[in-house]
Amino acid sequence: MRKLMMLSTMLLMALMASAQTKVAPKLAKGDKKTYVAETVASLNGQKEVKKKSVTDYKVIDQTATGFVLECTTTSFESDADKTDLMGRVMGISEEMMKGVSIRLVTDKDGRITGIQNFDEVSRNIKNYAGKLIDELLESIPQVPVSKDDLVKQVTGGITEAMLVETFQGATSPLALSGKTIAIGAQDDYTSNGMKMKRMYFPNTDGTITTTGSLNMSKDQMKQLIIDQLTKMAPDQAEMVKQNIDLVMQSVKIEMSEKAVYTLQADGWVKSIKSESNNDAMGQKISLKTTVTLQP
Repeated sequence: MRKLMMLSTMLLMALMASAQTKVAPKLAKGDKKTYVAETVASLNGQKEVKKKSVTDYKVIDQTATGFVLECTTTSFESDADKTDLMGRVMGISEEMMKGVSIRLVTDKDGRITGIQNFDEVSRNIKNYAGKLIDELLESIPQVPVSKDDLVKQVTGGITEAMLVETFQGATSPLALSGKTIAIGAQDDYTSNGMKMKRMYFPNTDGTITTTGSLNMSKDQMKQLIIDQLTKMAPDQAEMVKQNIDLVMQSVKIEMSEKAVYTLQADGWVKSIKSESNNDAMGQKISLKTTVTLQP
C-alpha cells in the first residue's frame, strides 16, 4: 500500500512538472506589437460603459541585463455619457495614459523590473489628467468635489511600483512574462491598491488560466481605508480613524479576478479574456475585458 502511494505521488509530481510552462516572449530591438483592449464596465447595475484602447509595445533597446520596451496608448474611446460622473472618472484613469510613452525596463525574459522615464511619465500623466478633469467639470458643473480632490483621486497613487504593477495586472500582455507557470503555482500582487493572491493553471489546450482573490487581514483592511481617506478626504480621516472598528462592522470588501491567456509560438500573448468583480462598501464594479494582438 505504501509503495502504491509513493508511486502515485511520484506520478503526480511528474505530471505537475510536465505541465510547467516558461513564458518568455522573444524580444529583439525594433520589434513592435499592437494590442486592442475592449472593456465592458458595470457599476451597481447601471448602464454599461464600453471602453476601447489601442496600445503599442516597441522594443527600443537591448541592455546587458535585458531590454527596454516603449509602451504607448495611441487611442482611447469610451461611450460613457457626458453626465455620467462615475463612468467619466473611471475612463479618466485610463484616458490619462493616452499618448504617454512609458519606457519599461525588463530582464531577458521580458519581466518588468522598472520604469526608465518615471519622472517624465508621472508629470505628463498629471498634466493630462488635469485637462481631462477640466473637461469633466465643464460638462458636470454640479460635481460636489473640487478639481484638486479629483486630480488626487485619479493620480494620487502614481508611483514607479504602481506603474510596474499595472503592467503585471491581469489584462496586461506582459503579465506572465518571466514566469514559470505550473499547476497551482501562486504569487501575490496588487490590484487597485488591494493585496491579492493569484493562482495559475496551465491548460491542455495550451492556454493559461489565472484566478485572483483578495488576500488582506482585517488590520490591513483597516489601514487601507484610513490611508485612502487621508489622501482623498483628509477632513474626514481622523473621525473614521477613531471609529474604524465600528466602520468595519458595516464594511464589505470583496475582489476576484479570472483571466485566460492564449500564447503565440514566440511567447507573446495572442489574446486575453478577463473578468473582475469588486464589491467595496456597497459599490459593485464588474469589468469584462478582451485583449487581442493585432496581425
